[in-house]
Amino acid sequence: MRRAEPWSDRAVGRVVHLVGRVTDEVFSFLGPATQALAESGVRQTVVLVDDLRFRHLLPRFHDSVELVLTPAARNPVRRWQWALEAFREVLRAGPTKVVQLHGLLPCLIGAWVARRSGIEVALHYSPHGSTSRGPLASAGTLLRWIAWPGVPQRPALATLAAEGQAEATPPRHPVDLVESPVSAEFFAAARNEARRPLVVTGNHINNPRSAELFAQLAVLLGGEDLGLGFNWVGTVDHGSMVRLKAAQVGVFQARTASERASRLAAGWVYLAPGGTSGFPSLLVEAMAVGLPCVAVDTPYHRDVIRHGETGYLCRTEQEIVHCIAQLIDSQELRLQIGQAAREEAQQRFGETTFRDSLFAAYDLPIESGPAA
Repeated sequence: MRRAEPWSDRAVGRVVHLVGRVTDEVFSFLGPATQALAESGVRQTVVLVDDLRFRHLLPRFHDSVELVLTPAARNPVRRWQWALEAFREVLRAGPTKVVQLHGLLPCLIGAWVARRSGIEVALHYSPHGSTSRGPLASAGTLLRWIAWPGVPQRPALATLAAEGQAEATPPRHPVDLVESPVSAEFFAAARNEARRPLVVTGNHINNPRSAELFAQLAVLLGGEDLGLGFNWVGTVDHGSMVRLKAAQVGVFQARTASERASRLAAGWVYLAPGGTSGFPSLLVEAMAVGLPCVAVDTPYHRDVIRHGETGYLCRTEQEIVHCIAQLIDSQELRLQIGQAAREEAQQRFGETTFRDSLFAAYDLPIESGPAA
């Protein structure tokens, strides 16, 4: 499927994205990126594998974005063969300024195709949660690294050098950090604390381990004496839903940004439990709402929260209970930590920051006006 009108001659080339399957995690970066580029008149083509499970995301692309869908064959070799044929055709169709490769296989295969095609173009890589950075580090002379949603952000350069080379020498091309943005709806949400103390958590993707840990905490702290309520916001499977409801946890499968923002705004404290990997997107959304956050001390959470300033990092169950109790007992502390968290989220994950970082990484001028 293709969808696009002839593009304006204002620019010298387009941005081509090679994706594979466009999952919710991939779209959390790809959607805002293509939107920002389209609003500045940049022509784009997205080559992706058609998958019925994720077709609901396709209408969310900007109307000017050309979508090239390839069949989702069960045989992975055949699936990628079709995707690469389409990718090669797109590269041959017209001038390309930037190629963005989303995920491990698109990176490896897409870079190979670009080299074999003899096309001189800037290549960018977004791992989208991949932890297999070692083999890719040796390709640092070929790829310009960009957008690290799903891995700890600040140590990326040092980790890349340490894992990919015997000597910790920096890659020949710079590492541009472009973090996935948070929708403006979260920053605009007004805090509206529930009548009784409410601890909230959740996830964008199904994670039974997180649900299990939260249910255990609800049983530990629940009861009429403390008067605490517990809500789960986001995706959950049937087994986890049964476990959460048995622990008297309210379950709200809010799928849109406005629904999540509303549910988060009612909380007193947000808890980010362990058992998760990847970029903690719901934690960042809670910070954007101004909700004080307590998180298990993991590399992903540590990269987002400054302990005692924009939230709390805990290593034990006792520390979690202590921090939650502190926040429940002090409205002033909740306001202080929540406001600091919102300001941090705005500075790092606001749409303006994302847009400026993205265009700087792509070496594109920022222009206003819709794409043709």
